[in-house]
Amino acid sequence: MKKKSKNESKEKILIFFCLLICFSIAAVILLHTICYDKKEKKEVNYSENIITTEEIKIYSLEDNNYIESGSIGKNIELSLENIDNEYFKIKDFDNYYIKYSNVQEITNKTIYDNRYKEYIPFNYNVETKDKTIFYDENNNMIYSFDKDYSLPLIIKDNDRYGVEFNNRLLYIKKEDSTLVEHHNTDLNNASGVGVLNYHAFYDENDPNDSCPTAICHSKTQFTSQLDFLKDNNILTLKMKELEDYIDGKINLPRSVLITIDDGGRDKIAVDLLTEYKMYATIFLITSWYDADSYYKTDYIELHSHTHNMHNTGECPGGQGGAIKCWPKEKIQEDLKQSREELNNTTYIAYPFYEYNDYSIENLKEAGFTMSFIGESTKSDNLVHVDSDKFKLRRFVIVTYTTIEDLKNYFNQIK
Repeated sequence: MKKKSKNESKEKILIFFCLLICFSIAAVILLHTICYDKKEKKEVNYSENIITTEEIKIYSLEDNNYIESGSIGKNIELSLENIDNEYFKIKDFDNYYIKYSNVQEITNKTIYDNRYKEYIPFNYNVETKDKTIFYDENNNMIYSFDKDYSLPLIIKDNDRYGVEFNNRLLYIKKEDSTLVEHHNTDLNNASGVGVLNYHAFYDENDPNDSCPTAICHSKTQFTSQLDFLKDNNILTLKMKELEDYIDGKINLPRSVLITIDDGGRDKIAVDLLTEYKMYATIFLITSWYDADSYYKTDYIELHSHTHNMHNTGECPGGQGGAIKCWPKEKIQEDLKQSREELNNTTYIAYPFYEYNDYSIENLKEAGFTMSFIGESTKSDNLVHVDSDKFKLRRFVIVTYTTIEDLKNYFNQIK
C-alpha cells in the first residue's frame, strides 16, 4: 500500500481550513442578516397601533409554543403590547399573539360607540361551543377563536345576539350559539317609555321673539324640563332604540324619546339639546323646509311629517289632514318624496295627530315602520313592549305643562 505524500496531506488540511473559513463567514453573514432584519422590524415596522390589511391568523402561547388559535378579519384595528421574536402580543386580550405581517400602522384609533352600555343586559348568556366568531354591526367577521365563550346578552336581534367583547359591541350568530339563563343584573326592563311632543320655541328675553299659541315653549320652560330629565337620570333615546325596545330586542332603564313636530321654530331646542348632550327627533315637513340644509347636530335626527300633507281642510273631520283621504297614488307620491329627502326614514308623525285605517295602510305600503299620534284619552300615554307601532302615543307639552306634570308622567314607569 502506497503511503500518502506529505504534500497531499498538507493540501487536504489547507482545503479543510479554507472550507471552515468559508462556512464561518457564511454563518456570520446569515446571523447578521437575521439580527438586522429583527432590528429593522422593531425600529422601522413595529408600532403599537396597527390595522390588518387582510385576514390574519392569531396564536396562543402554550408551554412556550405558539399555537394557531383562530383569525382576525381584514381592516381590524389592534393595539400591540410587546415584541417576542416574530410574535406580537395583542393588548387587552388574555393570551393572543399575531405575526407581524399584513398590517399597517395607524395614528388615530377609531372610537367605537359605547351606547350599548346604557342598556340593561338580559339575564341570559350567549354560549358558544368549540369555536366563536364575532361580527360587527354590518356582519363583517372581526374575530374567530378556537374556543367557547359565555357572555351576557345585551341585544336580542332577529338572527344574532349582541354582546360586549374587548370593550366593543359585537354580534354572535344565533345558529352558532345558545341562550342559557344567567344572573347578570338585578335591574328590570322599564315598564314603559315616555315620548314627549314639542312644537315651537322662543326666547322670552328677546323682545323680537314671540310665540302666542299654546304649543309654544319658552327657553326657560324647555331648559327646566331638560334639567328634570338630567337630574332624574332619564335616558334620552334615539328613534331606533325605541323601535328595538318595542320589539323586545333591548332592555332599557327609565327613558324618554323627545320629539319636535313641524320644524322652523326649533333652533333654541336644537342648541339646548346639543349643550345637554340629549337626543331628539324633529319630524320635518319637507315641502316647508330643506332637510339637506336644516340645522342639526349629532344629537338630532330628522324624520317625516309628510312632504306636503300638513294642510288643514283637506279631508273631513278634525283639522282635515290629507293623509286620511287623498287618493292612494297621491299619498304614496308624497310619502316617497318625504322619505327620499330624509335619508329613507321609516319613522313618521301624523299631521295634526290625525289618522285612520286608510292612513296606516298607506304608511305600511310606503315602507314606514313606526308612526306617532298625540295623546290618547287613556291615562297611560307611555309606549310599551309590543305597543302598536302605528299608533304610538305621546305626551303633548304645552305652555302650561309643569315639572309636576312631567313628574307624574314619568312616575308611571316602573
